[in-house]
Amino acid sequence: MISFEASEVSIKQEPWGDVVILGADEDSDPDKYLALQKKDSYDEQDIRLGINDVHIEVCGQGWGWYGNIAGFDLTRGRIFVQLSSEAAAEMEDDGKVEVTFSLDESTYARLRAVLHRVFKGRSFFRDGTTATKMSPT
Repeated sequence: MISFEASEVSIKQEPWGDVVILGADEDSDPDKYLALQKKDSYDEQDIRLGINDVHIEVCGQGWGWYGNIAGFDLTRGRIFVQLSSEAAAEMEDDGKVEVTFSLDESTYARLRAVLHRVFKGRSFFRDGTTATKMSPT
């Protein structure tokens, strides 16, 4: 499992959609990050190319996919992601990613709102306020 503490959190709403980046300390661990991108709408070319889904990137562009998220669990201070078996095989890992963080209430509320928008209607997304949560084991 990839696990790290995010000291840097970026939550942006771009004209085309949302971007969330949680990264470890840039000086000590520059390659430890989790990034999500979701466009507000997709055109025919996006659909034809299969890029009409949430883009997730873990610790480098070599580990980036459209979709391939089997589970995404948000709690107050932690994100746990289970990637698909295909993504896990590419990573030569179990496909589990855990990111811990410490955010003030305002920033956490923004993160939570954006993640709800990014994963709207996706059954694999769970918020810490719901009864069912994924376990990292």
